[in-house]
Amino acid sequence: MPTPQPGPADHLRAYVDRATAAVDDLADPDAARLRLAMAGESPARFRDRLLLERAAWLARETDRPLRDIAAECGFRGYDVFVRAFRRELGASPSEWRAHPTTWEIDAAGEVHFCPPDGIRLPARASYDDGPSVTEAYLGVFAPDATIAPLDQG
Repeated sequence: MPTPQPGPADHLRAYVDRATAAVDDLADPDAARLRLAMAGESPARFRDRLLLERAAWLARETDRPLRDIAAECGFRGYDVFVRAFRRELGASPSEWRAHPTTWEIDAAGEVHFCPPDGIRLPARASYDDGPSVTEAYLGVFAPDATIAPLDQG
């Protein structure tokens, strides 16, 4: 029996696993960019959310059976898919398919599934002479060294 070809869910899992395992940001800048964009989500939650967004997009854009979509997106079972779908999108897959809304699920990092089989990351940082977002943030919100906290005499 031939080995099944890896599908989009397998590729997404491999990509996220590679990005979260990378330790050298200079060797793999895309991994560093993905890790930064994932801020606030665990790798497993990030992966599952993107796969669920893909499943919702397929439910809206195709007439394929929902069980097939769930299997292709890597869900362990149809019941797991239905519970996750209802939790994140507010309706069962069949109810949502009848009256679809957006397939994007709110996320802190604003990384979403990008049809047909990709992900959309936030824009790369600008390399101009201005301060980075991190430097600008620290410049505004870092404590002023000239002001002593009230609890220190």
